[in-house]
Amino acid sequence: MFENLASLYVLVGVSFITSFMTAAIGVGGGIGLLAVMPQFLPISAVIPVHGLIQMVSNASRFAFDYKSAKVDILPKYIIGCLVGAFIGYFFIGKFPEKYLSLVLGFFILVITWTKIVSYLGFIFKNFAIVGFVQTFLSLFVAVTGLISQPILMKMDIKKDEVIVTHAMQMSVLHGLKVAAFVIAGFAFMDYAGLIIIMIIASTVGSYFGGFLRDRISQRVGAMLLKAGVTFFGLKMILDHFTQSV
Repeated sequence: MFENLASLYVLVGVSFITSFMTAAIGVGGGIGLLAVMPQFLPISAVIPVHGLIQMVSNASRFAFDYKSAKVDILPKYIIGCLVGAFIGYFFIGKFPEKYLSLVLGFFILVITWTKIVSYLGFIFKNFAIVGFVQTFLSLFVAVTGLISQPILMKMDIKKDEVIVTHAMQMSVLHGLKVAAFVIAGFAFMDYAGLIIIMIIASTVGSYFGGFLRDRISQRVGAMLLKAGVTFFGLKMILDHFTQSV
């Protein structure tokens, strides 16, 4: 448990707010939490702890509104995630990260604002490939969930279906990521107290965020979702250049 109660309060508050925001508009929670955690945790603990909290946060979001999820994509996605986690495990601590945020940021913007999904749908709509890429990269960069969100948005499904289906995918992705870190020997128990409290806060945030989502129109919600994905894609590009200075 944290000796510094102020730090604990900040992390718990951010867990609630970011989970609430993601449940309401479908984007921003994972990156928002990731932006704060390095201020209070050792850098080596940020991605595994973030992954565990995001696993539960997304699972709660899915559980609260599971009927809106497009579960037909799940089998292929799980297969891709399993392969990505297995191969990625051997690269933990060895993968060069310098250009990942830059490449991912551009990739997210291209998918969101162009018709590349229509032209290369056999690749981007194959959720086994999406699951593989996301899970592999998630072991080194904690925000790869944004990769599948623009793809779901191009499927011509409702806002609620995009948000809940994405939560379903991220539950699987983060679960496998956590398993990989457990096998690699990361000591989650060293942070057990903090993790439990943050998980409770994120679950409550998911619950109340779902109520707000139901009060946002389909058109406005879709616009907010696209704007949010664009903002965080640009942020990833900017982060690359600011960290390189």
